[in-house]
Order: sequence, then C-alpha cells, then structure tokens
Amino acid sequence: MDSRAIVNAEGVVLSRTDWGEADRLATLYTELHGRVPVRFVGVNRPRAKLRCLCEPLNRVELRIHLGGRSGHAKAIGGRIIESFPGVRGDLRRTLEGLALAEMLMSLTPDMSPNEDEYRLIVSALETLEAAPTPWVVAAFGLRLLGLAGVGLSKAVVPGVDPPLWEALHARPWERLGGLPFETAAAGRVLTLMHEAFEAQAGREIRALTFLAQAPGFEFGKAFAAKPGA
Repeated sequence: MDSRAIVNAEGVVLSRTDWGEADRLATLYTELHGRVPVRFVGVNRPRAKLRCLCEPLNRVELRIHLGGRSGHAKAIGGRIIESFPGVRGDLRRTLEGLALAEMLMSLTPDMSPNEDEYRLIVSALETLEAAPTPWVVAAFGLRLLGLAGVGLSKAVVPGVDPPLWEALHARPWERLGGLPFETAAAGRVLTLMHEAFEAQAGREIRALTFLAQAPGFEFGKAFAAKPGA
C-alpha cells in the first residue's frame, strides 16, 4: 500500500449497498475530493467496527486509501462527526434527507470536488436537524442546480411570488422556516426543479417521487399538486 495515497476525508454518506458477502460500498461526497466510492471491508460481519460509518446521511471523517485496481477507495478508519438523530428519528425528514443525497449524486461525477456543494449538503442537513421546514428540499435543489451551472434563479414561475423564488435561492438556511408554505406554489416550484434534474441526470429522482407518494406530508401534497397530476 502506497502511504502517499492514504488521506483523511471529511464527507457525507449519500448511499450504501452490500458488496459481496461481507463488504459494503458507500458513496461519500467529501469536502476535498468530491464524490468518492468507498469500500468498507468486512462490515457486514458481527461486531464490525466501521459499520456505523457507512450509514447514509452520516457526516464522517474517514481515513481512506485512494486508488487501487477496483477504482474504489478503501476505508481503514474514521469517526462520526454528526449523525443527525432528529432527521433519522422522523420519517419525513429521513425521506427528505435521502432526497438531498440522491439529487447531489445525480449531478456530480466521481472525484470532482466542489467545496460549495459540500457546504450545501451539510447546511441543508443541519437545517433539517435543527429547524425542519418543508422548503429545505426545494431550496437545496434550486441552489444545487445553480452550482451545477443550470440555475433557475432568473426564471419566472407562474403562481410563485418573486420574493419567495428569490428567498429559496438566497435566504440563509436558518431563516427558511419563516417562509410561508402554500401548497399550490410549492407544487410548481418542486415540479420545475424535478424536471430540471431529470433533464440533467437523464432519470427521475426516485427519492422525490417516493416522498411525494408518502401520505400526510406537506411536501408530498405539494408535489402531487403539479399540473396534470
């Protein structure tokens, strides 16, 4: 193992899947390396030490070995920085967090760092944890599209007040909770945002579709209110 390829990487776990009989493959969005696939060897075995580090939506600091023939980094140690227990303990917020993760995965290639994108996912998760508001998903998606070069900030959206549209793009995260929520306007915002992601990624954002179908959620009601639904 080349010691020059061993680095400490702070990141947010976006997804994970089983790999073989005992391993897991997780996708992290890291501050300094962008999106990185990381293999966690043996974590499906009893008493595996690194299992908690590859759970989606955890913010972690990992010690990883970059490179290798598989193209995956390998986790060799680490710690949890934030686990967002409030998000994990609330189904709506869990689904919203997974929607944030899938949106980020859909627009970012491996090993293409963007510190603004990293700060965006961290800020959105911290907002979901501290002051949940039905506007977090829309604000995150619109801001991520802007960072990806396909921003919609100049668009005119019928039925959406320009001050609300501007706030979703620029208002500080801690003040999003003060935005009034109106189902029809939210449906238009979320539909336009989802269509932009579909156009860029070539597929729907499944977490958004699943969230829209979940009963009793303001987000779902708004998304279901899109024209033609």
